[in-house]
Amino acid sequence: MKITIKLLSDLCTASGETHNSMVDTDIVYDEYGIPYIPAKRIKGCIREAALEMMEMGLIEQLQYLKIFGKEGDQRSGFSLSNAYIQDYDKTVQVLRALRSSKAKGLSLQQNVLNEYTDTRTQTAIDLETGVADKNSLRTIRVARKGLILEADCSIINSENFKVLQQAVSLVKHMGVSRSRGLGLVDMRLDKISHSERPHVKVNKAQLKEYNKLRYKIYLKSAMICKSAQGNQAVSEDYIAGSKVLGVIAELLGSEKYRKVMSEGEELIVSNAYITYGGKRCIPGRSSLQKKKDQSWTSDGMMDVWDMLYEESRKATVGIQMTPANIDYISTDGRKVDVETEISYHHQRPENKSVGRATGKNDGSGFYQLCSIRVGQTFSGYIYANKHQAEVILDALERAGEIRMGYGRSSEFGAVDLVVDEIAEDKVNDVTKAGQYESDKYVHDAVITLVSDAILYNEHGIPTTEISEFVKYLRKVLRVEDIELANGVSPYLKFATTGGFNVTWGKRKPIHQTLGKGSTFMIHSDIGMCMEDLKDIFVGERVSEGFGEILAEKQRDAKILVRKPESRDKSANVALDDSEEIVQKLLLAEFGRRMQGTVRTCVKEKTKFYEQNKNGLNAAIAKLRGIYRDVPDYQEMLSQVEGIEKDDKNKLCTEIVRNVNPDQIKKMIEQEMLEEYGMRVVLPWSDSQLYKQTYRAYITELKYFVKKLEDHSRKVQEGGEGNGRKL
Repeated sequence: MKITIKLLSDLCTASGETHNSMVDTDIVYDEYGIPYIPAKRIKGCIREAALEMMEMGLIEQLQYLKIFGKEGDQRSGFSLSNAYIQDYDKTVQVLRALRSSKAKGLSLQQNVLNEYTDTRTQTAIDLETGVADKNSLRTIRVARKGLILEADCSIINSENFKVLQQAVSLVKHMGVSRSRGLGLVDMRLDKISHSERPHVKVNKAQLKEYNKLRYKIYLKSAMICKSAQGNQAVSEDYIAGSKVLGVIAELLGSEKYRKVMSEGEELIVSNAYITYGGKRCIPGRSSLQKKKDQSWTSDGMMDVWDMLYEESRKATVGIQMTPANIDYISTDGRKVDVETEISYHHQRPENKSVGRATGKNDGSGFYQLCSIRVGQTFSGYIYANKHQAEVILDALERAGEIRMGYGRSSEFGAVDLVVDEIAEDKVNDVTKAGQYESDKYVHDAVITLVSDAILYNEHGIPTTEISEFVKYLRKVLRVEDIELANGVSPYLKFATTGGFNVTWGKRKPIHQTLGKGSTFMIHSDIGMCMEDLKDIFVGERVSEGFGEILAEKQRDAKILVRKPESRDKSANVALDDSEEIVQKLLLAEFGRRMQGTVRTCVKEKTKFYEQNKNGLNAAIAKLRGIYRDVPDYQEMLSQVEGIEKDDKNKLCTEIVRNVNPDQIKKMIEQEMLEEYGMRVVLPWSDSQLYKQTYRAYITELKYFVKKLEDHSRKVQEGGEGNGRKL
C-alpha cells in the first residue's frame, strides 16, 4: 500500500534545527538536501483523524486500538515509512553520480534544498502601536506547494484497511503554522502491489545435518538499536542476534518457535555487523594501538601495532602509543565505520488543540532518537540443524515486509533480510589429538571476542573474570590444560547487556559482560585444533549471539590498516545532463553566474558612471520605464536610441549596450560546458532571458547609484573620503 501526499500549500515539517542564524525554523531534509516528511508526523496526523472518527461514533474504541495500538501495551496495527518525493531513488542515484563527477559543486546540500524549498519571513505586531515588535522577525523554510510525496504503508490485518483509508483521507493539515496558511495537504491511501524481494536465495536441497546460513540485512530506512540501558538517544552500531531471533519468532508464531528452539541442537543467531565488499566485518581488537597523533598516509594507509605480541612492545619502547580505535575491520584490513544519525521529535500536549510541544508539564516534550543510517548492509549467521533451517527458510519465503528495532511501526526499521548462502559446516565433534593435521594443531592461539560474552562463575554469580572465560573454553573444547599465555596480558573491554522481552513484557536481566573486541592469548601443552575453535560460542544466551569468538594463529605484530571509504564513493559514471534534477541545478547555477556577470559589467564601467553621475539617476529611471513596457532586448535598444535628448540618449545607449543578454547567455553556457561537461538547457524564451537579465542589471545599477550618493554626501558633510574610490 502507498500513502500519497500532495502539498496544496507550502509545508514546514519543523526539524527543531536552525541554519546559520538565517533560518529560525527549518524543515526536515536528508543528507542530499531533499525534503521529506517523517513517518511519525504522518502517523500522528492519521491518529488524530481516527480519534475524531471514534469521538463521533464512526468507529469503536476497540477497532481504534487495533489499528493504532496503545503506548507501552499494544503494538500498532500498521507501519509507515517516511514520505519522499516521487522518483526519490532515481534522484538520489543521479545526485550520487553528480557528487563523483566534475560537477560535484552543483550537488551541495543547500543547492539541492533550494530547488524544493522557499523561505518565508514573519514578525509579531504590537496590538497597541501597530508596529512590529523588536527582535521578532523570524524566517521559516517551507517545502514548495505542488510537491507530491509518497510513503510505503503495510497493515497487519486487511480488515482494518477501510477505516485506515478513511482516516488518511480526513487529514487536511500537517506541520507547523497550520492556522496561518501552511500545511494544507491532500492525502490518500491506495492498494498498490509492490514487487517483494525474495528473502531466501539458497537451495534448501543443499542443507546438511548442521548448517551455517549467512543472512544479510540491508537498511531501507534508518534503524534504532537501543543501548542496553534503554537510552533511545544512543544506538548500538550493530544488529543484535536477539533482534533477528525475534523476527524468526514472529514469523513462526509462539508455539512453533518454542518447538524449534527446544530441539536437540541449539539454534544460534549471531550478531549482524557492517559489511564491506559483501563480507561481514569483525570488531577491531582492543590490543591494536598506533603512535600518538599518527595520521593516514597520502595513499590511505596506517601502521598499527598489536600489543599482544612481545615484538610490538619492544618496538614501541619510549614511544607514546594510543588505542587505534578501530570499531570494525574488514577481511582485507580496512577500517570500516558504521554511520549513525540523530533525529529530533516532539510529543504534543494532551490537549491536542495545542499544535506544538510547550516544554511545560502538560504531557508534551522534546526528544531525540539515534539510529543507524539508511543504506548500510549488515551480515551475520544462523546456526541450525536441518529441520530448524528448513522451518526458518519456509517462514522467510512466506514473509512480506520485515521491520526490526525500536519505532518499527513508523519511520524506522524497514529492512531487506535475505538468507543468501549456506556456508561451510560448523564442526561440532571434538576429534582426538592424534587425528589432527599438523597445520591445524597449535599450542598457542589468539582469541578475540566477536560479541559480548555473558559469564557465570561456579556459584552462579555473573562475572567478567577472564579466568572464568578460560574455564568455559576448556569445557567447550574438552582440553583441560588451556590457560592464559604466560606473560601476555589480556586486553579487555567491558559492556552492559540488558534488553526487553516483548513476549513476557519484562526487562531482561542487566549484566556486566566481557565486551566485543576483547582479546587475549591462550596456551595448551596438549594442543588445540584450529577447526575446533571455529564457529564457537562461549558463555550464556549464545542463541542470541552472545559469546562468539574468533581464534587465530599468531601472526605479524605490525598490521597495515586501510583508511575507511565513504559510503557514497562510486566510480565516475557518465551523467545524463537531461535528468530533471541535473537541469534544475544547472539552471540555478546559470542564474547565479548571470548575477555575477552583470555585477562585473557594472564594476567595469565604474569610471564611466562616475563621470556621468549627474544624469545617472534619471537615466536609470528612464530605463526602468522602458524595461516594463518592451518585450525584448532589441526593442529596448531601439527605444533607447530613439530618445530625443542627446546626452540622455548617449548615456542610456551606453548602459544598454554594456549588457547584452544573448552574449551573456552564450558566454555562461560555454563556461559551464567546459567546467562541468554538461549543457544547460534554458527554458526561457528571448523575452524571459531579457527580463531576467535586466531585472538583475537595473537592480545593480540602483545599488551602485545609492553607494555613489552616499559617498558624495559624506564628502560634502565632512570632506571624509575625498578622492577615495568606490
